[in-house]
Amino acid sequence: MNSLRSRVALGVALVASVVLGAAAPAAAATPVLADNTYKWFYWIGFVLAVSFVGWLVMMAVGYYVKVLRPKWRGQKQQ
Repeated sequence: MNSLRSRVALGVALVASVVLGAAAPAAAATPVLADNTYKWFYWIGFVLAVSFVGWLVMMAVGYYVKVLRPKWRGQKQQ
């Protein structure tokens, strides 16, 4: 007799195979948008990459100023 766990695993495998099987033909028929007609899309990638790096630097500096520096100097943390 099948346990509940094996029935759930079988159901998940069945749903995953149906979803993957249905998505494969749709992915093959999708037109390519990033060709010579749409080259203007690429400029935003550089802006987003630089802004993400800037955000990471700001988060690191903010963590140092608000948490680490007061901790090392023996002050109350904000």
